[in-house]
Amino acid sequence: MYISYSNLWKTLVDKKISKTELMELTGMSSRTLAKLSKNETVTTETIASICTALSCSVSDVMECVSEQELSFYSYYRKFGEITEEDEYVNTVRFTFKGKKIVIYVTKKSAGKGSHIHCRDDETLYWEQLYMFGGMSTPRREENILIRPKRGADEIAIVVIKGKPSTITGLDEGIFVSAKRGRLISDKDIFVMSEAVFKLFDPNIN
Repeated sequence: MYISYSNLWKTLVDKKISKTELMELTGMSSRTLAKLSKNETVTTETIASICTALSCSVSDVMECVSEQELSFYSYYRKFGEITEEDEYVNTVRFTFKGKKIVIYVTKKSAGKGSHIHCRDDETLYWEQLYMFGGMSTPRREENILIRPKRGADEIAIVVIKGKPSTITGLDEGIFVSAKRGRLISDKDIFVMSEAVFKLFDPNIN
């Protein structure tokens, strides 16, 4: 069991109060707010100040949740630890339902003009299009993003932060889409946007 503060965020929405306003009402620091966002332990004094400021009960702020009830994304947020990082990607690891999980999360957020290419050389490339006033053809810049690997006993996922314009080459080689839901070979790797990852429920047996 662990403490979840998801009820607090629902209460703030219901009362139309922002996180910044909550900090002003309670006098809590940005560090304490960050701990709440990560479901980390805070003092009972902090909980009491929130209940007073929002005129609510403790159950409107926090609850005990079983680890078995967590979604895959919530489990990642709660238990994932950064084990490696480079210029472009953070590598996060945790264990879920007895399976080792490795997740490669891009540091940069993709946006308009960002294209992710999954190629036969088992590499992900980030292509960025830059538009300039008066130019009929945009300037293209392509860089290697990552050559992800996974062990036979691991599930590997590449998560592209933001909203890339396209992710090409999925379900054609080792890189598979979230819609498949399962890995077939011991080289397959999921690739998806951050929005899809938040709803992703892998088929883990």
